[in-house]
Amino acid sequence: MQTENCRLRSRGAALTPRFAFCILISAVTSSVHAQSFFNSRGLGEVSPAGEARIAGLAEPSALSTLNPGIFVGPNQTSFHVTALAAAALGTQGSNTRLLRDARPGAFGMATPLPLGTRLFGGINQKFGQDFDVWSESLADTAYRRHIIGRGGIYALRVGLAKSLFDKVCIGAEYNHLLGGSRENWRFETNTGDYTSTDTIEVDYSANTFKVGGSFQNRTFSLAAYYEPPLNLGVRRYKHVHGVIDDTTRFYNISLPQSYSLAAAISPTDRVGLDLGLTVYPWHDATITRSDTTLPLGYRNVWRGSIGVEYEIDSLHPVRVGYSRQTWYYDASHNVSGYIIFEPVTSPITENNIHLGTSVPIPKFGTLDLSGEVLLRHSEFLDEVAGRLMLTLSYSEAWTRRTRRWGY
Repeated sequence: MQTENCRLRSRGAALTPRFAFCILISAVTSSVHAQSFFNSRGLGEVSPAGEARIAGLAEPSALSTLNPGIFVGPNQTSFHVTALAAAALGTQGSNTRLLRDARPGAFGMATPLPLGTRLFGGINQKFGQDFDVWSESLADTAYRRHIIGRGGIYALRVGLAKSLFDKVCIGAEYNHLLGGSRENWRFETNTGDYTSTDTIEVDYSANTFKVGGSFQNRTFSLAAYYEPPLNLGVRRYKHVHGVIDDTTRFYNISLPQSYSLAAAISPTDRVGLDLGLTVYPWHDATITRSDTTLPLGYRNVWRGSIGVEYEIDSLHPVRVGYSRQTWYYDASHNVSGYIIFEPVTSPITENNIHLGTSVPIPKFGTLDLSGEVLLRHSEFLDEVAGRLMLTLSYSEAWTRRTRRWGY
């Protein structure tokens, strides 16, 4: 998807279990959509893992539950649920605009089975496609466009993991991808009135498997997972105001494989160092329509991260991290000629600072908190985004009660 040349406009704007639960519910029930100005092309931003503990360490995703082979630890029933709040400030020339965001982030759970196996599952967003941009006014037209995009692609996950010797874990999971996006193209006249609204709706679906593994001892951990090539089935419906016949198209988007690696080192009991690398070799991504296959023009990119955790005491860890990446697609800018528009593209680079901590919840688990500052740059547009993530994590802590006389 490509939009017209976009211009920004100024606008804007010790815990108890019960208290922690109220914080989480308050964040989850907010209804503002997640957004980025760069999401108007491609499949959108690759979404984070959705775990505040990992986000505070700069998101080495191979150390998160996105890795089906990460379950080396204690064989207990556990779950986590995440709420995400964010804001993005875009700058283009002398124009600025602020977008806000609050939504559920992710959900995951795991439960032990016999023979050292574990059943796990969850749901998380894989790509985010929300944006809100204005097209640049042209001298020879009486209107401009306001394009509002909402949607994303989500992964429903279920898998099985097997622990070996309390140090190694291997796992595989099945992913059903589904989701969709909706773009409203609103045409504004010079007087500020909207003349019409065109609508583009896109539905996605796919099925895939993922495999991963990890090794862990007291001072060193190593983890990796692999995602095979992905073939997304797409249905695109377009309704143009004033046109009787709407159009529906079906096509396929093929993404090559991707993989993630991570290592964790604990030189002392209080200090830990995490390193992460995720690679998206998507230069050969294609789109197939009516038996015609064309390249999508995506990039081979990687995302690197480094994070440090220091425990002030056993109950109060502090996390800090840095990550850098280039997006798999470019920002676009349309140059107006006499008859046609020729798109000009520029890479999108991103440098991020991450902070985090955890607060224990007695007889329940922990509340993990993280904050991130994301600096995104292209030749045409700069974006400063901030994310606040809260993850409520539960770990089975009870034991079977022995009945005694008098109770």
